[in-house]
Amino acid sequence: MKMKAKNLLLLFPILIFSCSQPSEKQFSWIEGKWVQSNGEANFHEEWTRVNDTLLIGKGFIIDGIDSLFSEKLSLLTSGDQTIYRVEMTTGRIADFKLTENSADKLVFEMPENDFPSKISYTKKSETELVVLLEGSENGKEIKDELVFSKQ
Repeated sequence: MKMKAKNLLLLFPILIFSCSQPSEKQFSWIEGKWVQSNGEANFHEEWTRVNDTLLIGKGFIIDGIDSLFSEKLSLLTSGDQTIYRVEMTTGRIADFKLTENSADKLVFEMPENDFPSKISYTKKSETELVVLLEGSENGKEIKDELVFSKQ
């Protein structure tokens, strides 16, 4: 009995130390400033961590000095559910549920939305991110792939 208690006392500091160490931040690879250029306009996404359960972002398209499009983005985790929220300038809010989460890929889905109904983020490298938008418009399946570079 004394030996077990002694072993537990020796392990206790190790357990306390390991529990107090911060874990890797969820979705940390998406943080930062990203730009996708098609030669005419530049599509930007910028992500900032607020805390362990919230990342906020913005997406916008710039053509020269003109802003053509903007939206507010957020990744909100509550319990075991993560939502990718898109707030458009019209006031419309779309919540996509996280359906796939791996070390280098996030997939969000909202089947009731025509386009996009699925948004995938794939980390190709530390400086390259691919966003795939999938859905349908007028009964036709559409896929739009955006390749971003980290700024």
